[in-house]
Amino acid sequence: MTKKILLPEDANLILMDVVPKYEFNIHMGTSIKNLQELADTLEIMDENTFKHHVTNEKNDFSNWVRDAVGDISLSKDLLKAKTREKSFKLVSQRIKQIEKLSGHPARDKTGFFTNELFIGLLLGLILGFLISAIIQGLI
Repeated sequence: MTKKILLPEDANLILMDVVPKYEFNIHMGTSIKNLQELADTLEIMDENTFKHHVTNEKNDFSNWVRDAVGDISLSKDLLKAKTREKSFKLVSQRIKQIEKLSGHPARDKTGFFTNELFIGLLLGLILGFLISAIIQGLI
């Protein structure tokens, strides 16, 4: 992981939700607004969705972390990560590092399935099944 001096006020900004228009729209049908939601989503994301966002030519997660979240160090680390597991590990480690520096957790991790995330995941799953059924001529 790239080492960089991070001031507490910078850490607090990195942990905050991004402005709604800069939320990251995940291919699986939901959007994320902070690093903790990115980690949570990477943890459960299927490989096809990950491969949609990370290819040899692009890394959407790295770009979002750099441009919307403002964490250049994590962005550079994510650019090198070619697996979902490695990306999850990098984001999780960075959150712990920032929480330690800022003195407070990014958010209550017991509330992972917020209404918005759950609805987004559910809609993505339903739409995926419907599209698959239409393609296969079942509907």
